[in-house]
Amino acid sequence: MKKGFINIFATTGLSLVLLSIIATLYDAEFLCVKTVFQVFLLNVVVHLILLLMCKIEIKYFVIEIAMEIVLAVALSLLFGTIFNWYTSTPLLVLVLMSIVIYVISIVLNILHMKQEADEINKLIQIIKKE
Repeated sequence: MKKGFINIFATTGLSLVLLSIIATLYDAEFLCVKTVFQVFLLNVVVHLILLLMCKIEIKYFVIEIAMEIVLAVALSLLFGTIFNWYTSTPLLVLVLMSIVIYVISIVLNILHMKQEADEINKLIQIIKKE
């Protein structure tokens, strides 16, 4: 559960940083406070649905990744419609932003798992020496 909260806050932070970069490229001067909470809500919903998807075993890893990306993009588009994001963010930008956030999250998760595996291997080596 703790890891879930960390992931939600991490992806929210990543989303807001990327959104700020894109807004700067479009000569925007500020982000509305309500946008922060909307992005947070989007990330909560995405993570909850991804958690439910983990319960479903999918035979092919590539199909699972594709489904997760489609889910993230679809929810971003839905939230874009609900919160009227399209007045300030083009549709294609929102789609690309969702995909980039997903990819960065996966890369960070892989790096974290590698670090954990290295730590476990070091502990195993210590135990073998004793």
